[in-house]
This record gives sequence, C-alpha cells and structure tokens, in this order.
Amino acid sequence: MQFSMAPRLAMSNQLIQAAGIRIAATASSREEAVALCGKTLLELGAVNSEYVPAMWEREQIISSFMGEGVAMPHGTDASRQYVNFDQLVFLRFENPIDWDGQMVRACIGIAANGDSHGDILGNLANVLIDDDKREELFSTQSVERILQLLQESEEE
Repeated sequence: MQFSMAPRLAMSNQLIQAAGIRIAATASSREEAVALCGKTLLELGAVNSEYVPAMWEREQIISSFMGEGVAMPHGTDASRQYVNFDQLVFLRFENPIDWDGQMVRACIGIAANGDSHGDILGNLANVLIDDDKREELFSTQSVERILQLLQESEEE
C-alpha cells in the first residue's frame, strides 16, 4: 500500500481551484515544467508522490503538446492509482518553453482517475479553441478570471 507524504487536503468539488493556478511560473525545460505541474497537483493533495515521475514518463512516450501554445501533461494509465481526486492545475510561464520544437506558454496539469480523463480534455477544448478566451488565459493577471474561464469550460 502506498502512502503520500503530502498534506491531505479536502477533496474539492471543483475540477480546478485558485490554489492550483500560477500566473508567473518559471521553468527552463519541458521536464521542469512537467515536474512543476506534478508538484502543484501534489501540493493540492490530488495525487500521491508516485504520480509526479509518471507524468514525465508519459511525456517521454508521447508529447502532451496540444497546439496553440498549450501542453497538458498527465500521468500514465498505470499511475491513475496514485490519483486521490480529479484535479487540474494551470501554470502560465513568464517565458515560453521549448516543447520539442513547439513553444508552450501554459500547461494544464491533469490528475484524472478512471474514464473522466477524456471528458476533462473535451471540456478544456472549448476554451482553448476560442482565440479570445485562450489569449485572455495567456494575458490576464487575475487568478479569478482564469478560474472563471476554466470553470466555464467545466460547466458546458
């Protein structure tokens, strides 16, 4: 049986919460950005520590770059056992990161248990394909506005 050393937080009924949004994140590489997403999910209590390296393992299998300056790192299928509850984190980088030849401005780290993973990606697509909303995600200084934009996608 695996135990997490992270503090256990109450499960949020929100797929994303203000505590999981970083508007001025810094990372010098794709590996560092993925690790930062995992660390943020761990801090929220959404995952056990075993999930974090599984995110990089998955990234090495297939890139999480989704286009339009966004990557969505998440763990391997086998690592779902380390997910305590479904959660997203949003990290916007001060400087774009080279993501295997593509420039990434923001990462949406995903912790998903079971089959909800596909639904999460589908919900996020509504915001990411809208040029105005996506640009607002990249430019607003308001954590509350980012939360609102991403929760709109959750509710649609």
